[in-house]
Amino acid sequence: MELRPHKQLSVAFMFLLMQTTVAAAETCEQTLEKVERLYNNQVNECKSGPASNCSGLLIRGTHRAKNGEYDVWNPSPTAEKLGTIAASWMRADGISYEDPGMNTQNGYIIAPFDLVKKPEAPVHVYCAFPNDAWTDYRDDNGCGDNKNTTSTNEPVCQSMKPPIDNAQKWVAKFTQYNNDRAQDQRQCGFNMRRSVGDQGRVDAFRHFIEARRAINTREFQTQTELRLGNPEKDKLPILAFFYSDSRGLKDAQLNQQDYLNKTGNHRNIVKINFPKTPNGKATFSCSSPPSTTPGKQFCDKYIASSTWVQRDDPKLGKGTWTLEVVPTACGRAIQDDETDRMFAELYNKHKDDKQWRDYSINGGSLRRQLVCHLAAVFDGKPVRDKPEWNLEPARPYVDFKTSIDMKCNPY
Repeated sequence: MELRPHKQLSVAFMFLLMQTTVAAAETCEQTLEKVERLYNNQVNECKSGPASNCSGLLIRGTHRAKNGEYDVWNPSPTAEKLGTIAASWMRADGISYEDPGMNTQNGYIIAPFDLVKKPEAPVHVYCAFPNDAWTDYRDDNGCGDNKNTTSTNEPVCQSMKPPIDNAQKWVAKFTQYNNDRAQDQRQCGFNMRRSVGDQGRVDAFRHFIEARRAINTREFQTQTELRLGNPEKDKLPILAFFYSDSRGLKDAQLNQQDYLNKTGNHRNIVKINFPKTPNGKATFSCSSPPSTTPGKQFCDKYIASSTWVQRDDPKLGKGTWTLEVVPTACGRAIQDDETDRMFAELYNKHKDDKQWRDYSINGGSLRRQLVCHLAAVFDGKPVRDKPEWNLEPARPYVDFKTSIDMKCNPY
């Protein structure tokens, strides 16, 4: 009987301690300052090692496990088998992509090595791929051979014969498979494990950065990929949770609350506005998503049909591939706050098509053409009312004014 008051006191003390921890947590503005400083820090290496230790943003897009099998900040069953988790990395100096990847709109930013404080433990980069590499299907902790490519063996870059030990060699190998749908799966990753030595890790990540810069324009629609050593349960050093548009806010909030409940640690939520063009930069905020009309319903479907055809173009030449897009009635009537949704529907349907990928070097050209059709009025007639919208991947990316001046058909 004498133990009961003592137990009650312990519970009360723990609750007070948790409340004190939350009260002492940094503000979102303080978190935002760290995020922006990392994103804009363009060093080639850190005092503690490779540039990933103190610069750029380690991002992991997430889906909540429907059955509650695991929390998003802990390794999934697949990651447990591989011994590593996947993340992407971006920075202000030409390492960019248009969304978190994997059809996600939320996730978290992992604190880099130099920002981690006990009891959390820093994660270590095992390998770095300049483009998404389907690492769940690779051996060697997700860093090696891809089982989907039967004709080619893909060890880490430094172990290839001859070794791929700089960005130029990596790009030459990568572009060797330009017309191969398995191009990303055939690429090698730069080994970042301790076995290559301190300077070897610094050099490997520098080669990764330089290689991504070289392909960033053509691969802007695909994120980079790193494999990180699995953290201990509930010890992943999360810098912040994030969402990229209003669809991801609810899950970000649920993850934030779960993380607080299970670890006692509060982490802020930031909004990442991913760049719209290869040369653009991400922006970050603590603000709520843009307000929409109360009760507004988004389109269930934006595209009625979209079909590839070849036709002669006076500027692009004979047999130019054109994507004939027929919007739904709802799609024709959208405003600016739904253009991302409409383009995402088109992108998800055609992103793996050869016609789309062959001209992915043009970055956001197709999106710009789509938006031009929604915004332009020629001879008093809204272009959005045309029965079909013709979009050509071969057209260059131009600024919006030029797109309008050239009647949505830049060349």
